[in-house]
Amino acid sequence: MKKGILFAVAAALCLLAGCKDKKLTEYEKGIEKLEQQKYEQAVKHFENAIHKGDKSELAWRGIGIARTGQGAYDKAEEAFVTALGVTEKKQKALQKDLSLYLADAQYHQEDYSGCIETCDQLLESGKEKDAYFLRGSAYLCRNEYKKAEKDFQKVLSDSPVYQDYLDIYMVYQACDLTADGVEYLEEGLKKKGNSPEDFYQRGRMYYYLFEYKDAEKALKKAKKKGYDQALVYLGKIYGENQDWDEALAVYEECLDVEGLEAEGYNGLAVCAATEGDYEKALSYVEKGLKQDDWEMNQILLFNQIVFYEKSMNYGSAKEKVTAYLEMYPGDKDAVREGYFLETR
Repeated sequence: MKKGILFAVAAALCLLAGCKDKKLTEYEKGIEKLEQQKYEQAVKHFENAIHKGDKSELAWRGIGIARTGQGAYDKAEEAFVTALGVTEKKQKALQKDLSLYLADAQYHQEDYSGCIETCDQLLESGKEKDAYFLRGSAYLCRNEYKKAEKDFQKVLSDSPVYQDYLDIYMVYQACDLTADGVEYLEEGLKKKGNSPEDFYQRGRMYYYLFEYKDAEKALKKAKKKGYDQALVYLGKIYGENQDWDEALAVYEECLDVEGLEAEGYNGLAVCAATEGDYEKALSYVEKGLKQDDWEMNQILLFNQIVFYEKSMNYGSAKEKVTAYLEMYPGDKDAVREGYFLETR
C-alpha cells in the first residue's frame, strides 16, 4: 500500500545475486518467480520449500507477498498469520515486517478494526512510520477523523519526505475526502529544495492539485536537471490538456530512457486509443510488455483488455481477462470487466 509495499521482496532478490552458478533451492526459485510476477508458480515453489522444511517462515512470507500481488488479500492474511506463528521470538525484524504486511492485507479487506489492532501491537514496541500510516488510513475509513489526523501527523513528524504527503493525500482521495487531503499537498509544497528530485516531487503535487501550469514548470526544471522520471508526469499533464502532440513527443522520449520504456509504450498506447486507433494501441502494449517491467505489467495487461473490448474484439478481450484474473484474481475492476464481457 505505502511506497510499493509489495516490492519489499527486492531485498531478498539481492541475496540471489551470487546464486547464478549453483542449483537454486525451492525457496530461491520462489523468489525468482515472485520477481517475474509469476505468482502461482512462486506459491508452488514456496509450498515445496515448506514441505522440505526450508526457510518455512520466509516461505510463508513469500506466499503472502505473492497473494498480495494477486490482490488475494484473504489468502495473503492467512499466510502472514502462519508466518508469524512459526517465527522465533528473537526474529524481531521479521516479525515487524510480517505484521506490516498483515496490517496491509487487513486494510485491503476493509477489516479496519483488525488493521488497527495489528498496528497497535506493532507500536507497543516503538515508533514505526508505516504502522502509523496504516492505522491512520484505517481510522480515516472508519470516519474517525481526529485519530487519523493524529497518526498522519506522527508520520510527518518523523523526517517527512514528499512521498509521505502524497501517500496521505491518496488515502483521503480514496475516501472521497479530496478537499481535506489537499491540505497535505499544500503543506508538502512548503518544503524547500532545489534538487532535481525536489522539483519533480513538487511537480507531482501540483499535478494532483490540478495546477497544471505550475506542475509543468516544476517538472521541466526537474527534467532539465537530469531527472528523467519527470517525463512520465509531463505526459500525463499534456494528456489532461488534450495536447496529444506534446504527449506523444514526451512518451517517445521515454523510450530512450533506461527504465522508462514500459511507461513510454503505455503512454503511447493511451494516446493511440484516445484517437480511436486500437490496433496501434495494442501494438504499443505488446512492446511495453516485452520490457518486462513488473511495476507496469499489470497496467499494460489491463489496458490490453480494455483496448480489445473498445475495438469490439470481444473474443480476445475475454481470453485476456481470463488470463489476467489468473494472475490478479483480486482485481475488482477486472472482475467487473469479465462480467461485462460475458454479456457480449
